[in-house]
Amino acid sequence: MTRFDRQDLSDSSEKTETFYSSSVSDDSSVTMVLDSNDTLRFSGNWIKDSSDRTLLFRGINLSGASKNPASPPIPSHQPEGFFDHRNVNFVGRPFHLDEADQHFVRLRQWGFNFLRFIVTWEALEHSGPGIYDHEFIDFTIKVLIKARDYGFRCFIDPHQDVWSRFSGGSGAPGWTLDLVGFNMRNFTATDAAIVHNTYENPEKFPKMEYLQSHFCNAYKLLAEKICEAQLHDSTVIGFDTMNEPSWGFVGAKDLNKIPEFQEYRRGRIPTPFQAMLLGEGIPCTLEVWDIVWYGFGVVGKERIDPNGKTAWLKDDPEGYPWEKGPEFPKGCIWAGHGIWDKKTKELLRPDYFAINPDTGREPDWNEDCLKPFVQRYARTIRSVYSNAIIFVQPPVLEQPPRFDKSDELNERLVYSPHWYDGVTLVQKRYNWWTIDYLGIKRGKYRGFLPAIKVGDRAIKRNFADQLELIKNEREFLGDVPCIIGEIGIPYDMQDKKAYKDGDYSQQIKAMEASIQALEANLLSFTLWNYCPDNNHEWGDQWNGEDLSIYSLSIHGEKIHSMMSSGSDQGSDVGGRALESLLRPFPIKTNGQPLSLKFNPYKKHFEYVFKNPVNPSADSPTEIYLPRHHFSESEDFSIYHSSGKWKWDKASQLLLYWHDVGDPEDNEEENHLVHRIIVESNRRNYEESGWNDCC
Repeated sequence: MTRFDRQDLSDSSEKTETFYSSSVSDDSSVTMVLDSNDTLRFSGNWIKDSSDRTLLFRGINLSGASKNPASPPIPSHQPEGFFDHRNVNFVGRPFHLDEADQHFVRLRQWGFNFLRFIVTWEALEHSGPGIYDHEFIDFTIKVLIKARDYGFRCFIDPHQDVWSRFSGGSGAPGWTLDLVGFNMRNFTATDAAIVHNTYENPEKFPKMEYLQSHFCNAYKLLAEKICEAQLHDSTVIGFDTMNEPSWGFVGAKDLNKIPEFQEYRRGRIPTPFQAMLLGEGIPCTLEVWDIVWYGFGVVGKERIDPNGKTAWLKDDPEGYPWEKGPEFPKGCIWAGHGIWDKKTKELLRPDYFAINPDTGREPDWNEDCLKPFVQRYARTIRSVYSNAIIFVQPPVLEQPPRFDKSDELNERLVYSPHWYDGVTLVQKRYNWWTIDYLGIKRGKYRGFLPAIKVGDRAIKRNFADQLELIKNEREFLGDVPCIIGEIGIPYDMQDKKAYKDGDYSQQIKAMEASIQALEANLLSFTLWNYCPDNNHEWGDQWNGEDLSIYSLSIHGEKIHSMMSSGSDQGSDVGGRALESLLRPFPIKTNGQPLSLKFNPYKKHFEYVFKNPVNPSADSPTEIYLPRHHFSESEDFSIYHSSGKWKWDKASQLLLYWHDVGDPEDNEEENHLVHRIIVESNRRNYEESGWNDCC
């Protein structure tokens, strides 16, 4: 770099944007840029605004709370009222309207500008097929209008986990199981599903085309209401396809064996045929698996006896507007289709799911199932919201289907995969080692041992490498942007040690490693998650998960000094691992991003971007500069390679207008490179073993 300029920090009063101010509970105020009415366009991997600035989205999933009903409130550890699934209401998810301001203010102050807005199918259509909850839809529109007022962009996520609350997850209405003929009250006895609400000791819960039409039409109705409220294209920019889809038994070559693709194996693991037998009340002895030194291995066996209880209904429940055809026999649907014989208990067609009945060939789940569903869903949404961006999500750590860009339906797609560090997630500890599981799946290693990464620097480098591999797989969809739909860390690490002593250093390091890997790849993302009713006893109120960046329990604690140092206590109270979570980043760049780095211990931020030699310099590059790290002008310096800047403490925005650029850093003909650095003037920081990833 040939020169740096440091401007007088006192020159910060000039405003070039329209700002919005809203009061918060401690009578302080927050200022933010109103920008959600700007129409977006795609340019390869980048998303641009109307001023041709490149956008980076730093988002949050809102919210894990939306998996459970609000009225009556039924968190996953509560058995009361659980099976009365037709008489629930989700009004109040993710939070009540009178609470919306405090949560949106907090999220904006923390630098978030993007929401993966969770709306389950159950919330829309819980009372029965075609019976929509218009009260909830109207409520959702009101929350989205609030989000618009705070400058957020959103995309709707039809969230599900292993189908529904009644099969141990979330998402689909209970009537979908009634339709198939399941008796969900006997899922626990038959080992058909591990359900938190019916688990004997919930505090020790282990860690875990008709329907398509209704699914698509429910979200079509929501899209219609979003368009009627004039929230489309600006605030709500699109719809996710389906959260973490899975292929179930499809592709299983022998139902007498655990499918090879069922890679994660912990606890009792039945073969598909054993699952069918147990569902009919027939006892079976199952293998028990767990993590051993070489991966997953058998550690024992356990006999399960349903004592004659069956997972199937004897008679159809009353009050539904359907008439079943012969494809829905009473009792076990798989026995009814000739896969096995109930009298002899003999498996007749072990390869039933290994053949696509339409083609007679081995099924390609991506091409035969997922891709047609995505196209059908996109066609349905766009029939009422023509410009909707479709966020395409594959199964976790799997490659997506290939899309032909010549098909008009495949335009305005975003690749939106999920990624977590499995070792941290499962062991609930940020270790000195990890496993490159994605590298193993993609054939990067000849054996298991080379995939083990040891030491903080190697772990961070590997995280960045995994995300780079995932980012590059966006090309399956064409030259489209990639936004990581879920990434995050568990906060209940080391047996909830931080909740007792206030030391969140493990969580800070784990969050730092994940976000640094995202920054190394210049990836936009939506963290999992912000849960307004999280507490230290039950976490996110769903299956023992505890990944919320906010917790009600923090309000009653002394926040650890590393978290609260230099922060605005009014809105930061409740935040977890803020030291690594709150980071500077370029919201809008007058050019193309090249590199982004932040060291939260040194409080050193460096951003490099390029643009044409003769750019339009009217629109500044906007950088979020959190007060948590940069609160007073005398505490830090700003350096830049050309042009001028303005800092606005209230809005936490650094506005930068470049001019000539730096010819020594010129990487491409007709482009100039620009750098801007913000660093602390204080030298009393501790590195605490911090390492850069790349």
